[in-house]
Parts: sequence; C-alpha cells; structure tokens
Amino acid sequence: MSKARVSRHPEAGKSVYIRRKNLLLDQAKIDRAKRIFKASTETEAIHRALDAVADLEAFRRELEKGFDILVGDGGFSDRFARWNYTFIP
Repeated sequence: MSKARVSRHPEAGKSVYIRRKNLLLDQAKIDRAKRIFKASTETEAIHRALDAVADLEAFRRELEKGFDILVGDGGFSDRFARWNYTFIP
C-alpha cells in the first residue's frame, strides 16, 4: 500500500505519513463531525475528530494527575462516604 509523506504537520511540527484507508463509517457521524468542526471535506472532519480524541485523552490524564495531587495533599474529602448509597435504576 502506498503512503505519501507530508513534510510538516501544522500543529505538531512533525513529519506525518498519510495512508489511504478503506473504512466503513456511519455517514451521519461523518456529517456531524463535518458540521461541528466546520470542515470543508470529510477527510478534514475525520482528521480533526481524531485530533480531538487525542486532546481529550491528554486532558483526562491531566485531570487524573491533578486529582491525585489534590487527594495526596489532603485537600479533598468525600463528605458522602459515611452514607451508603445504592443506585437503583
């Protein structure tokens, strides 16, 4: 399978390799991503959606780190721990 090398990725500053993929995707999800990201093409929408997933994962890791620091410093107390809650759907 051929791959095209793109010299610079505008955001990461790294070389990026673009490969052709044949995927079965939900068209409604592609249309929604295209609308949300105001993308002019489906490919652009998918690239932006994948970048958003990576950004979300980095954000989640930062939150976890912050909560670990907060709990470790004793700055967080669970005021509801004394009650036993049972979730009933």
